[in-house]
Amino acid sequence: MFITVHAVAGAAIGATTGNPILAFIAGFISHLILDMIPHGDETISKWKLFKTVRRRIAAAAFIDFVGVMVMLVFIINNASLALLPGILAGMAGGIAPDALWGFHELTGTPLLSWYRKWHSKGHDLITKKKISMKKGFIVQLPLLVLLLWLVVRAT
Repeated sequence: MFITVHAVAGAAIGATTGNPILAFIAGFISHLILDMIPHGDETISKWKLFKTVRRRIAAAAFIDFVGVMVMLVFIINNASLALLPGILAGMAGGIAPDALWGFHELTGTPLLSWYRKWHSKGHDLITKKKISMKKGFIVQLPLLVLLLWLVVRAT
């Protein structure tokens, strides 16, 4: 899933629980569960727009960052102040698995090699079949709208 979807899933969890610690943990777990659904962003490293894999990942991360910021502004403008700590913690938990993965991809640090393998295997737990980026948008966009609706409804 795109980080934007993971962040909004974490926000929905945070808005529902109201507990920042629980929201972070559940956001992290929700990320791993959502990644099991074929979602079409596995081909980012093959984008022809940029010459290196690092630049492709950085470009995708930037696009996702903008999406998360737009969602964050929307959520902050619509959420109860009392729920914001849980929402922000849930968002952080939802993003954390990809942040760790991305840190490994960009730095090559051997400390996270085990995590990269483990995280990547999670994508294939339901099916090893990959879908196109276009089909991924068809999967992810309704999910994003549903999760955003849940956030607004809970706040």
